[in-house]
Amino acid sequence: MVRALVMLLGGALMGCAQSAGLGSLGKGNSLMQDERYEEAKAFFLQALQADRSLGEARKNLAVCEFEQREYGEARRDFQALKAVRDRGLADYYLGRLDLLDGKLDSAIRRLSSAGARGAPVDREFFLGMADFKKGWTKEAIGVWRHYLTLNPRDFRAHAWLARAFAKEGAREEASKEYARTRQLHDYYAQGSVMLTRCGALISQQKQEEAWQLCGPMLETDDADKAAAFGMLFGQAGDHAHALAFWNRALNLDPESPETNYNVALAYFEMQAVGQARGYAKTARDLWPEFPEATILYGTILYMLAEDKEALQVLTEAQALRPQDENVKKLLAELGRHAPQPQN
Repeated sequence: MVRALVMLLGGALMGCAQSAGLGSLGKGNSLMQDERYEEAKAFFLQALQADRSLGEARKNLAVCEFEQREYGEARRDFQALKAVRDRGLADYYLGRLDLLDGKLDSAIRRLSSAGARGAPVDREFFLGMADFKKGWTKEAIGVWRHYLTLNPRDFRAHAWLARAFAKEGAREEASKEYARTRQLHDYYAQGSVMLTRCGALISQQKQEEAWQLCGPMLETDDADKAAAFGMLFGQAGDHAHALAFWNRALNLDPESPETNYNVALAYFEMQAVGQARGYAKTARDLWPEFPEATILYGTILYMLAEDKEALQVLTEAQALRPQDENVKKLLAELGRHAPQPQN
């Protein structure tokens, strides 16, 4: 009789623990969907303390660690997860960690194997990045092309595909992909809860509240995410905060023509023309068919009274944008001030 009561009590306690664990798991999942990873992590830890068998809590804890840039802990937990379940997800994140660490061979191997085990759909985006950084440009083009048949509105893949085409000398294809990239920035913003919340505050002219909410995203290791926040603040005319995000994106991806251009544009809008010059030149050098970068660089040269080079660059800009009125005006001014030939 006593033994039966003890067993009954033990079962009841176990049921309470499981119920508490599931409750914490549900709260953590909700916070995770809102990209509130630090708060979500605390609930996943509570869930595991209540019930160590909750595999979903263990998996989501590792994802939160990754998003919080706690890479050592994330690697440990994904390696443990791979041993028991969710091998595709574990290899996906372990591959991304290898990519961040510059371990390209391992990243390619993990991201390739993850595809057969139900990894997230953007696995191929990161696999293409690993191929590109390895110097396998043609392989990267093939991977990104296939990925874009599955997710055609991912501006990140279009941007990297453009760079791969440019590296292969396929300038027409590169120009088309760069144009598509700019069209899709807003779609990426709509897909992020944090970007949406930040954008809502900016639209209400609550700039400081938006910065308080989204400023911590400067710690991201995702150049595309930093660029998206820069775009959001820049479109609102908040060039100082936009510049902080553009500089973060540039630190992560210094060979991006668009990011160099946007850093230059932010400095230009802040009337720091001298600081804008080098970034505008880099953007134009990285992508000679980038009309906005060429126009901006030519305008900066004109403002700095570097007339000879300004004339050359603005002539190139006119070839790219024949109907641009500002380019026509600047070229006319340069022609008016050019030294006249001696008789």
